[in-house]
Amino acid sequence: MHLLRLCRFVCSVVVFVLGISQSVALAETDKDTIIVTNSHSWKPFAFSENGIAKGVLVDYWKLFGEINNTPVEFALSDWNDSLVAMQEGGRKVHAGLLYSESRDEYLDYVFPLFEISTTLYVVNDAEELKTQGVVPGMVVGVVRGGFEEEYLKNRYPLVATMGFDNNAALIQAARNGKIKRMLVDTQVATYYLLQQDRPLGFVPIERMYKKMLYAAVPAGNELLQREIESGIKNIPPHEIDRIKQKWLNTSRTTKIPSWLWPLVGSVLLLGTASYIILLKKAVRRKTRALKALNSKLEEYAFTDSLTGLMNRRGLDRVFASKRVKSMLKRGQLGVLMLDVDHFKQINDKYGHSKGDEVLNNLGRVLSNYLREAVAISRLGGEEICLLVSAEALHDLEVNADYVRSFIVPQASQEGIGLTVTASVGALLVDKDGKETSLEALLHHADRLMYQAKEAGRNRVMLGSLSSQQHHRYPSQVSA
Repeated sequence: MHLLRLCRFVCSVVVFVLGISQSVALAETDKDTIIVTNSHSWKPFAFSENGIAKGVLVDYWKLFGEINNTPVEFALSDWNDSLVAMQEGGRKVHAGLLYSESRDEYLDYVFPLFEISTTLYVVNDAEELKTQGVVPGMVVGVVRGGFEEEYLKNRYPLVATMGFDNNAALIQAARNGKIKRMLVDTQVATYYLLQQDRPLGFVPIERMYKKMLYAAVPAGNELLQREIESGIKNIPPHEIDRIKQKWLNTSRTTKIPSWLWPLVGSVLLLGTASYIILLKKAVRRKTRALKALNSKLEEYAFTDSLTGLMNRRGLDRVFASKRVKSMLKRGQLGVLMLDVDHFKQINDKYGHSKGDEVLNNLGRVLSNYLREAVAISRLGGEEICLLVSAEALHDLEVNADYVRSFIVPQASQEGIGLTVTASVGALLVDKDGKETSLEALLHHADRLMYQAKEAGRNRVMLGSLSSQQHHRYPSQVSA
């Protein structure tokens, strides 16, 4: 009897221990898995097709999981539901979205991933095309919870918005005539509209903005944020280019549109007329070739011979452009002054040819990773100036620290122990600033950069133009 009781007791203990081990194992598995959320109808960025997640961001995060040996699961839903899911917290990552102050309350943003532009589309009707842009009282279709909805409410409060759960529903409503105007991402509209029977039923009328998509984690989850930042740095640039080429630079259709045949006939007629015109243009070919050569020579005058970046003349030309003048007027221009740390020591230790190689590599990685920059210019020596788009100090700080912590180190040469870091002065040219000449902006950004060096190097010193003009140089340093 005692032996039977003893056996029962031992069996109970074994079952209990096995149950605890299984629970711990399951808990560890759940803890390791990252849940990636986004829209299920946001082609070509993220969408679900026959229950399978696809798109630019899906391929990106699959690659993230493979390279970092991290289990990744996708939870695609209506756009607003994806934001609600992030507010609930947990080991979640939003695959990609735009920064806004309202989202900043419950999200912490990581590195910028892909550039996206957003355009106002209007039904292809002569009467509707008469009205350019958005005017008070106009009804514009948007995705509910999307940045487009928030953008219109903030910039055009008198414009009415009609919300839809996702992009597929928005495009379908446009096709059915429920809305005559819609604000939608350009790449997304291109994908959806080309699948319609009347691909030209809606046409772009005005591009409203161009911004970067950011990855984001629930606010306050610093451990997950550091894990994502570290994992993104492990992704090779050529793999990112491969994903972009697959989804963003390739157009595919499943059938020949009905409007193609009339277009072919028109092309044939135009071809006949063009043949006659081309005979007359043959005489002018040499003239055009000469103009092209002169243009090339002019371009050399604006380019730094070592790095291939623009020189100070090139920076002056860009700064005088309409685009920069518009950014200055809106207070959306950021000036980054970057200086390689201990560059003299690099020349002394490895030779001046190696120093030139460092500058050349730095120019290459900046050009590859900051294609959305307005200008990247070598001003002389190891000093590089960048003009970037920034609506607020937060945007500028994220971009500046991304340059310092991720891009600049890629010019290092670990094989010989050559580590490259840089000190960065980041100046926001806000609306309150009065001195907006290039010389003045470079002076203030240069002051911030030297403060970063004095504070210990390899860090960002942040400030705004208005604060610099009142000589209130900031004390905030991020390393």
